[in-house]
Amino acid sequence: MTFKEFYISDKNGKSNCVIRSLCKILNKEYDDVYSNLCKLAENLKCDSFNDIKVFETYMEKNNIININYEKNVLVRDLKIDNGSYIVFCYDKKDYYHMIPIIDNIIYDKNSNCMNLYVISVYRKK
Repeated sequence: MTFKEFYISDKNGKSNCVIRSLCKILNKEYDDVYSNLCKLAENLKCDSFNDIKVFETYMEKNNIININYEKNVLVRDLKIDNGSYIVFCYDKKDYYHMIPIIDNIIYDKNSNCMNLYVISVYRKK
């Protein structure tokens, strides 16, 4: 697995890992994904688009499904086939993060994500 720097933001320079990951996997604009997630959060009566229920519902609607994968594996040690994935991960404390992986290339703002632990793996059909 290799790393490639990737960053996308809204018109004001703000960025969020959930939105960045979805933009990369779905090849959509930041503001489009953001507005759709906010509408979905409102419809689901959730506090934020960062709620798991919201982003998982959005992913399902876009043919990105949760796949069974071993927990507590470091991102850098993932063994996945070529394809498009989103990995939800954390530092085993209070930092949660989401990253896109396409054909075994990790796209994120920096390589620190390689040392995070996997919570869930999602694959685009």
